[in-house]
Amino acid sequence: MEKVWLMASVLGLLVSGCSTVATQESATQVRDSKCKVNPNIARNAIPKTPNNMSLPSFGRGIIGWGTGMDGAKTRLENVTQADVQGFKEKGVTLAMVQEWQTFYENETRRNDCNPTAPYRAQLMKKIAEFWVD
Repeated sequence: MEKVWLMASVLGLLVSGCSTVATQESATQVRDSKCKVNPNIARNAIPKTPNNMSLPSFGRGIIGWGTGMDGAKTRLENVTQADVQGFKEKGVTLAMVQEWQTFYENETRRNDCNPTAPYRAQLMKKIAEFWVD
């Protein structure tokens, strides 16, 4: 019985230690101690996605903006006009792209604690510029 308890305790410490480190790492990568949310700018409603799919399925799965600032920046640098056809085939409309652009432009102004927002706004603007019906 003591061996089981000891093993469970060690595993518990390992898991909680790992999650604490991961949380601390992501917090230090994303947050600037001087960042703030502007209380005078309302957060826009979350824009629509094709067939009401989940936000990760839309963002990472269709648009391909990855995770965090680096993922969004990389996608901004490599999105092409040819990608737009794939977006269309998966149910994305120009109106959706423009709504997401507006959402992230607003988020950039509203919340300077979100370093990903400017890159996603620029990405959606670039996609809109590539859009040809």
